[in-house]
Amino acid sequence: MGPASQAQFSEPLSRLFPAGAIAAELSGDVLGVPADGVTLAAQSLLTASEWRSIEHCSELRIRAFVAGRLCAKRALQRLGIEGFSLLPAPDRQPCWPAGVTGSITHTGGYAAAVVGHSAEVGSLGLDSERVADLEERLWPQICAAAELGALQAMPIEQRARVAALCFAAKEAFYKAQFALSGEPLTFQAVRIEWPAMGAGNSDGGMFAIQPLQPLRIQQRAGHAASRPGWTGRYRFHADYVSAGIALEARTARIE
Repeated sequence: MGPASQAQFSEPLSRLFPAGAIAAELSGDVLGVPADGVTLAAQSLLTASEWRSIEHCSELRIRAFVAGRLCAKRALQRLGIEGFSLLPAPDRQPCWPAGVTGSITHTGGYAAAVVGHSAEVGSLGLDSERVADLEERLWPQICAAAELGALQAMPIEQRARVAALCFAAKEAFYKAQFALSGEPLTFQAVRIEWPAMGAGNSDGGMFAIQPLQPLRIQQRAGHAASRPGWTGRYRFHADYVSAGIALEARTARIE
């Protein structure tokens, strides 16, 4: 199967999305070499064109790029696509094969990707965050006023998990909508709602996205300005939270 086999299919991640989406994940340092061995290790796992697109970057960026590409290529295999160079566009978004949509995420010690046929699953957004990395001092930058208020009303032991969920859910939505609208958004553009404000008690569930300002995505067909928002799913696993959302296809809305 080649290097992509180092990543594994993930049914739990796939269930964050509509039927037809395929996710793969990878834990740990896929290169497994010190800094002076990164170049050779990365070249052995990437195509020549992929390496040329990343060789000027930092060691950490190269490690993350390799891990994310291996996950994406493992998932693409399930769609029957192999030998494809997954290059970054000028805005650093992956250039997926024609008719394919996808999303890649990487954080400390973990990477994942999801892909699918765009006609079936819409535009996909996936984000994973290590809960411990989201320090409390960062919450005001990430959370809207309503989210901060909800956090403060929670038991202290739940707050870090829910703050990380807010971050991951917004990042997942931003990725999915950017592929459709090309609009960069700040963390204050939307707010996250989770049922009964109880996400800290559960290892998985649904979240809702509510716009706090007019968004370009709302003007697209099927996303009228009066639309109340969008829904996605999340799961906590090991030290991480992962959030997924699909936009703009008939089958993409998760009920």
